[in-house]
Amino acid sequence: MLHIVLALALVAAPGPDALDRLAAVLREAKAWQAGFIQRYTPEGFEAGTTEKGTLTLSQPALLRFDYTSAAPRIFATDGSVGRLVDQGAGSCDAVRLDAGAWGRLPLAVALDPQAARRAFVIDSSGPTLRLVPKEPTPELAEITMTLSADGLPSGLTVRDASGNRNQFTFSGWQRRTELPPSFFRPSLPGSRPCAPEEE
Repeated sequence: MLHIVLALALVAAPGPDALDRLAAVLREAKAWQAGFIQRYTPEGFEAGTTEKGTLTLSQPALLRFDYTSAAPRIFATDGSVGRLVDQGAGSCDAVRLDAGAWGRLPLAVALDPQAARRAFVIDSSGPTLRLVPKEPTPELAEITMTLSADGLPSGLTVRDASGNRNQFTFSGWQRRTELPPSFFRPSLPGSRPCAPEEE
């Protein structure tokens, strides 16, 4: 009888889903780096703008996009503040990230699956994850992520309520050693990281 109960419990117990497996893969290294191509296509248009660069991410909630095409700039977050540094324009803008803003960042859901489950209805089908916000905003209607055979993201699409699409293609994932926190707090040369304006 005990064997039957244990067998039923094992069948009923949910195994790790694709989001958990992705998070587990990302935990296998202190940091990860990949090349990316970003395509922004407004609703109703066949083509839009294309940029490329390098993505670096690290636990627990660290992201950095180094854009190398057209207008080189850096967008990074240390988990609580997002910073956009445009050296060419001599500008650094910072915004404090609440849970909603953090959840809209590309790949943020992979770094914090529990927060993703609180914010999104998640549907997993083969190598594809579809996340629909429980409380939609004009900026975010859906996130779709495609995983490659090694469990790492190969593509990610963010669609807003107007139908505009921001598509990322990732390639060449590499493990990195641990990076200092300052790497995720970029600044203009010779300046301290900019801070959000306090309300």
